[in-house]
Amino acid sequence: ATAAEMSGLTKTARRLGATTSFSASQAAQGMQFLGQAGFKTNQIIAAMPGVLDIAKAGSLELGRAADIASDILSGFGLRAAEMGRVGDVLTKTFISSNTNLEMLGESMKFVGPIASKVGVSLETVAAAAGLLGNVGIKATMAGTSLRAILLRLSAPTGAAAAHLRSLGVATRDSAGRFLGMTPILEKLAAATTGLGNAARLGAFKRIFGEEAAAAAVQLVKQAGSGGLQPFIEKLENARGTANR
Repeated sequence: ATAAEMSGLTKTARRLGATTSFSASQAAQGMQFLGQAGFKTNQIIAAMPGVLDIAKAGSLELGRAADIASDILSGFGLRAAEMGRVGDVLTKTFISSNTNLEMLGESMKFVGPIASKVGVSLETVAAAAGLLGNVGIKATMAGTSLRAILLRLSAPTGAAAAHLRSLGVATRDSAGRFLGMTPILEKLAAATTGLGNAARLGAFKRIFGEEAAAAAVQLVKQAGSGGLQPFIEKLENARGTANR
């Protein structure tokens, strides 16, 4: 950073120290973590208020909160100025489900890069992670399961593709674009309603693989019963949650 940029960082740290429950030196520590994550000076200044809100809301040490938040921003390809959105979505998720900030951070680390590639929003993934947390599928387990679900739906091969065809469930349009996680889960719920419980589980194992089948069962159930969509909408309207 140039001398002028260093001056800007210093002024920001002092302002945050004076206007939040964190000290200026703690704010500077958060800045250091963002810098180590590759953030430029102006990005650090834009992101820091959101990082402080995330740390306070999630009762986490500031450096750890900065680490989690920067990973999620990068994984989802979001701008530094969207740190507030990340904090609001994560906070609304963990106060509305059986998860916490650390668990959500672990989940997002695995699924974020895939979700961003196929156009699945932060809010949709967070809602899915929260609902999985309610049935004990959390942290790394939730993240790897969601990653497998998105991979199997966006680019199905072999038995998975054949079984989706047999159920009449398309996952891509004529141009090869992914149709979205929620709409596909809703279609799967409708297509498997008439199956017995064992046959239904067998179908999900063939489509999603053995490891992700349990998570898929829960998400299809929530999508079919109308539990997933309202949660996504709640997170889309979470602005200001972390600050409050």
